[in-house]
Amino acid sequence: MSGKKISLSGEVHISTGSVYTTVDALHALKCVGLTYGLYDHAENIRGARVMLEEGDKPALVVQSDISHHGSPLWETIRVITDDPEQIHRYLAFREVVKMIRQMEIEREHGPAPEKPLSPKKKEAKGHER
Repeated sequence: MSGKKISLSGEVHISTGSVYTTVDALHALKCVGLTYGLYDHAENIRGARVMLEEGDKPALVVQSDISHHGSPLWETIRVITDDPEQIHRYLAFREVVKMIRQMEIEREHGPAPEKPLSPKKKEAKGHER
């Protein structure tokens, strides 16, 4: 019998008969996004990016950096979707992934330290002896 469990640490444990695997929650979330067209592998590839291309008909595209050095030069290599509703869903899902990624970083390294308030300078009170 197959099943899945989510631990308190955020890992997803999946078993199918005699095979067991564990993936972190962020990876599992990305897999769900891939399944529904809400995430693309290009988000994880260095030298590639997913961008909203404005114009007469906006489209979500994958671009590749074709420069060999210096400033990036982006070229569109494929269109993910030009459906306005799917673009909206994709961008919303991307924000959720960013939020979860940030939460995992904070959990691993602890929250960013707060800057202490700068001490107030003592006011001059004339000459004290």
